[in-house]
Amino acid sequence: MVLVESSLRIKTGISGLDPLIQGGLQQGDFVLLVGGIGTGKTIFSCQFVYNAAKLYNEHAVYATFEEDINSLKTNMLQFGMDLGSLEKEGKIKLMDLEALEGGGMGANVETLLGALDDVKGKRLVVDSLTAFLSGAQEKFDYSFLMHLIYKTLKREGITTLMTVSTPQGSNGLGVEEFIADGLFQLESYVNEHMELKTRFIIRKLRGTEHSRKYHNIAFAPNGIEIYKW
Repeated sequence: MVLVESSLRIKTGISGLDPLIQGGLQQGDFVLLVGGIGTGKTIFSCQFVYNAAKLYNEHAVYATFEEDINSLKTNMLQFGMDLGSLEKEGKIKLMDLEALEGGGMGANVETLLGALDDVKGKRLVVDSLTAFLSGAQEKFDYSFLMHLIYKTLKREGITTLMTVSTPQGSNGLGVEEFIADGLFQLESYVNEHMELKTRFIIRKLRGTEHSRKYHNIAFAPNGIEIYKW
């Protein structure tokens, strides 16, 4: 029974992650990837999109505010991710969120949905949620905006990963933490040898039996790898 259920899930392809979440995410999951500066949020997010297109023939959109598109393509090549080639093949679409500035939140969400339609995509990354929301001209309540985005993407069956930057030592987020289906966290820490390391924990993932332990991660030649122990 577990094997059947796992086969129906959306694999991330991120080394070590899928076995921790019953084989993958559920289609339409809305997951927040939380972490401080330098914890690997962009690498993780790019793997989610790259693996979708390269390994599973599932098209995707990556919208960024945090990094210039050309810089992103160059930086990800060191991890073996040729985003530019996949973009030329029409398997992924890379978007600069700065281009959305000046529009209302409804228009911005429609722009993302339009990009997904262009490539027939079912996966979306927004890096970052904070920057995306700050581009709204309307003075909507933050909770309302989160519910709007969540329900719209859910209705379309889009499996979504949005990054959220947090200060070191910060505990908890806000309303977004309760609205999202999942909360993945990347944390920096100093080990007994006084080395700066990064660890990963799944704070929640609705409808999924998942690991509740910390897992060390490594920045390998093909991106982030998550260790079982």
